[in-house]
Amino acid sequence: MCSPSDVKGCEGGKEAGGPADRGAAPPTMPRRDALKIGASILAAGLPVAAACSRPRPGRSKKVIIAGGGITGLSCGYELMKRGHEVVVLEASGRAGGHVRTLHEGLEDGLYADLGAEQFTNPGYDLYWGYVKEFNLPYQYYPRRMGLVRFIDGKFRTEDELHSRSFLSKLGFNGREVDFLVKNAWWNLPMLYFQPYVEKFKDEYKPYEAGLNHLDQTTVGDLLRKDGASDRAIRTIGDTNASALHVIWHAAILNLRGVPLYPPDVYRLKGGNQLMTDTLASKLGGRVHLNSPLTGIERGEKGVRVTYRESGQEKKMEGDYLVCCMSAVMLRLIPVKPAWPESKLFAINHVPYYSVARLVFQTKTPFWEEDGRSINWETPDPNLELLWRIAEEVHTRRAALMGWAEASVSRESALASFNKFYPGRSDRIEKAIVHNWARDPWAMACETVSYSPGELMKIWPSIIEPVGRVHFAGAYADNLNWGQEAGTRSARRVVEAIDQD
Repeated sequence: MCSPSDVKGCEGGKEAGGPADRGAAPPTMPRRDALKIGASILAAGLPVAAACSRPRPGRSKKVIIAGGGITGLSCGYELMKRGHEVVVLEASGRAGGHVRTLHEGLEDGLYADLGAEQFTNPGYDLYWGYVKEFNLPYQYYPRRMGLVRFIDGKFRTEDELHSRSFLSKLGFNGREVDFLVKNAWWNLPMLYFQPYVEKFKDEYKPYEAGLNHLDQTTVGDLLRKDGASDRAIRTIGDTNASALHVIWHAAILNLRGVPLYPPDVYRLKGGNQLMTDTLASKLGGRVHLNSPLTGIERGEKGVRVTYRESGQEKKMEGDYLVCCMSAVMLRLIPVKPAWPESKLFAINHVPYYSVARLVFQTKTPFWEEDGRSINWETPDPNLELLWRIAEEVHTRRAALMGWAEASVSRESALASFNKFYPGRSDRIEKAIVHNWARDPWAMACETVSYSPGELMKIWPSIIEPVGRVHFAGAYADNLNWGQEAGTRSARRVVEAIDQD
């Protein structure tokens, strides 16, 4: 198990059922969900205009947006709706960033989401707003149904992980056993985090919880102090991270009414890239591809950027710049005058992970014939997670998605599959590895938990504007869930620019 702020915090999950219309793609969102979106926007401190925007009277502003992933596209779209002039500079040859759906190389209409995988309910309120606004088809994603975890030499079902005798055998203490008998495996952190989580009242103000001393403590040390067993500490994970940062992330989810690992998740039918493709189409010619930013000059009344387009160095001036690329890419761009010391530290030290995505095309869904679950969580870095995707496509074939460390090869991934499922790897027709670490523009995925002592140096500096330069993206919000953080941070910036 990983901690609630870990990169797989929205990847794993318990065995759970879904809504009654599982697999359907309703054309509209229920009214109660629409109302909840509005309430969530207010709770997040965003003006009501964020939910129902119209062009405002007054001076139209020219805004340059660097980065055409879901953050930059949603930022540009919202500014455009409010009547502002927008230019989106995207370094790569495609818009969407880490929201990427693979079709090429797969047969019978199968596909796989190589980046952003899912969205939750509750949660992702602004994203759900776009689903409704654009009438995008979505469906329940059963990737967490019947999830099995490889523990102590074999795959274990959720029912087995409620067994008192088995939990005791694994080395959990009595208090932990009592908790896990009644609660989901993934919820174990809350046995120890709950008293701290309850002290947070504002999800954007972690220092008001009176727990600042925990930024100097690791998760592992805090758990030991509070009586956790070694087995629980290993299971919770993230042991060397700042205890304050990890608990704050758990508190954010608690305040939003979202479980640590939401059991019910959703995706767009046909692939999540449908969202970014739709946003890009709304923006049209405002999106410039193959246009990496090469320099930033910031002044009191505006900004000037240099960028490379079609091999030519160009300049552009604007009233504002919104940096929507990762902090890793932002570190490489010269800035005049230099960032303030606090901002520079935050940009240079916010930590990221990178990952490889695995795609297996199989001849048939053979695991169903064998009566086995294919939704896996394992300790093997060559195949950490596995699940089915594109299950709605009518074909005898099937597609599987997996997570692995960035160095994984096709051969090592297949070897790991055969280790966990002996004698069935011959049913895999194709194996594709997409290594994000090799992407020159999108090598950094989501952020990970900060080391002790770094939260108070990075937050809130990382999200604060510097003059007329604003920052948005997965690194520039309080929770690191990519599409959620991207749309929320973009909306924050849009409202600040629109009301300035």
